[in-house]
Amino acid sequence: MPSLACRRPSPNRAAERRWFDELPEDVLILIFCQCRIDELFALRLTNVKTRDLISEYIATVAPSVGRSTFPHNDLLLTLPGDPSDYTIQWLKGLIPQHLAAILVDRHRFSHEWAQQRYGIPAEDPYGNVLRARVANGWCVLRRLSKISEDVYNMNAKSVLRSTTDLAWKVVHPSRFKFEVFRQREDLILKRRLEYIKNIPDELAKDYKLMFMLLSSAFRTSLSNYGDDYKPWIFDWGCGIDGQRLLRRGNSWLTWFVLHEGPTLFWEQWWSLSPGCPKTKNYIRDRSIEAWFGEAKIEPEDFVRQFLPKEWNDVNEKWHSVQRDYAYRVQKAMEEKAASTSGDFTAVNPIVYFTQYAECRQLRAENGIAPVIETLSHVPFHVDFRCPEELFQKFCSLRNERAEVLTSPPRNGRVD
Repeated sequence: MPSLACRRPSPNRAAERRWFDELPEDVLILIFCQCRIDELFALRLTNVKTRDLISEYIATVAPSVGRSTFPHNDLLLTLPGDPSDYTIQWLKGLIPQHLAAILVDRHRFSHEWAQQRYGIPAEDPYGNVLRARVANGWCVLRRLSKISEDVYNMNAKSVLRSTTDLAWKVVHPSRFKFEVFRQREDLILKRRLEYIKNIPDELAKDYKLMFMLLSSAFRTSLSNYGDDYKPWIFDWGCGIDGQRLLRRGNSWLTWFVLHEGPTLFWEQWWSLSPGCPKTKNYIRDRSIEAWFGEAKIEPEDFVRQFLPKEWNDVNEKWHSVQRDYAYRVQKAMEEKAASTSGDFTAVNPIVYFTQYAECRQLRAENGIAPVIETLSHVPFHVDFRCPEELFQKFCSLRNERAEVLTSPPRNGRVD
């Protein structure tokens, strides 16, 4: 039997290797066309040649990348009127549009009592107007998060307002660290408020409309009871009325959403594999990890020992700043949205959903088949444990009702 000794590499082996950007252009273009959006954007950052080649052939690459990313979403990929409309910006615009489609579609399943009434399937053109507004809201959220990203990428010296603050680095490191954090948040708030001041009122309304729908994805429903669900640890109350607190900016979770932006939802809802067990809890786990920050206690230990009545903030000094500033952003946006019209229907999606319910009923009466469902696999919800107080109240009401139903009827009549 011949020896199995390792084969020595050929002297010319190194010369035979090619870097990715040294492949023939037609091969590179074929590779680009097989990419998803995230992959193509990552490739554009590798080197100048790759970026320029993608830009040169974007009219060919873009529709293929769109189809690879959204294989069953025909309405989203409606062809532009002119091939020159296929651009990098067109691809980027698909992300908020698709997030809007998911939000409007999956909202039907946010509440057990909704019975699929409050939502519009992603492939139904009837929802185009609402989806366009929600997509605008996602773009506003992206801008707010980009402000945070830009400031957090600045070095400490650029953030601090005085040399005295810089001196704390040697004298009192923990105070220096907090000052850098606080002044970052000050700068972020200032830039965000300036941005909100200058956007059109209609954009503020679209943002508020989007956020109202988005809050419905965060659930602490009665069915979420037990150790399989992690508790809402961010605020006192453990998630009771959490959706409203999130919308208004009274929850720490609002700060986290403003900081992370649409990318957080893009990852869980579409970019990550829905078959991976961790995907459905991606947003929940990321938020819990961020809430603990550099706290010495391990998140898993805290969650395991969690007692709602003994809730305490692991980093109240920092989190109070974040809560306060998130509230100011949401309040400024609400005031901007109400500056020209205080009509609640302008920021209420229920109007669109009730109109669609009537349309759907008419279609059924005329024998028109329902629109095909394409987003059933999306892990839409961000599930937290049902608060103990809420669960106990539910149990009490259920027991009282059971007693009434099982008690014997009265024979006599009370005058």
